[in-house]
Amino acid sequence: MKKKTLVTFDDILDKSPKIKKKFEKFQKKYQNRPKPSKKLKIGLKYIKKYFNLDLFLKKIEKYNYRYFDEGDMLDRVIQYGFEQDEVWKIQDHFNENEYEKLHNLAFRYDLLPKITNNFVEIDFMANETLERWTGVSILYSKINSKYYLFIDEITKDEGKQGNCLFFKSKNKKLIKNKMVKIIQEIDKENNTSKSVNINWKENYLSFITPSSLLHH
Repeated sequence: MKKKTLVTFDDILDKSPKIKKKFEKFQKKYQNRPKPSKKLKIGLKYIKKYFNLDLFLKKIEKYNYRYFDEGDMLDRVIQYGFEQDEVWKIQDHFNENEYEKLHNLAFRYDLLPKITNNFVEIDFMANETLERWTGVSILYSKINSKYYLFIDEITKDEGKQGNCLFFKSKNKKLIKNKMVKIIQEIDKENNTSKSVNINWKENYLSFITPSSLLHH
C-alpha cells in the first residue's frame, strides 16, 4: 500500500497561486490593522449592539454547514456576525472579565437569545461516553422561519471543542426526527444508552470548565 503523504498548509498555498495571493492579502491586512487601545474593553453590550444577524445567518450557512469549527457559539457569533475588521477589533479588545461568562452562556446555548430576540431554543439531546461529549441543539430563527440543528462535540482528555451547523429546515417535525436519528446513530456506534434530554446544562458543565477552553 502506498504511504500517504502529509499535506501541509504551505503545500496548499504553493500549489494554488490564487489561494496564496488571497492569503497573503489577508495576512497583510491583519498585520496592518489598527493597534489595540488599552482603554477599550469589549463585552456583551458591544456585541449585542453591533451584531449583524443577516450576516451571521448568511455566513453560518455558507461556512459552518457540516464543517466543524473550533470553539463554541461565542466563537461563531464573533466569526460570522461581524465583518472581518470588527472581528479583529473584538478579539484585540475582549474584556477578560466577561470572556468566561460569555463562554458559559455559549456552552448552555443561552448566548444567542441574549444578543438577539431572533433565536428560540427548541430542543436539546446529548450523548456522553468516557472519551467525548456530543450535544445536538435545535434553534428556531424567527426572521427566516428556519430551524437550525447544531452539533457540539468535546473531547474530554484533550479539552478540545468544536461545533457545526449540521442540518436546517423549515419543517419542525423533520428536524426533530433528524436530532433523534443522530443521537441513535451515536448510541449505536458507541454501544451506549447515555443519551439525555434532562438537566443537560448541568451535565454539560460537570466536566468542562471555561478556563480549560479560554484560548483555542
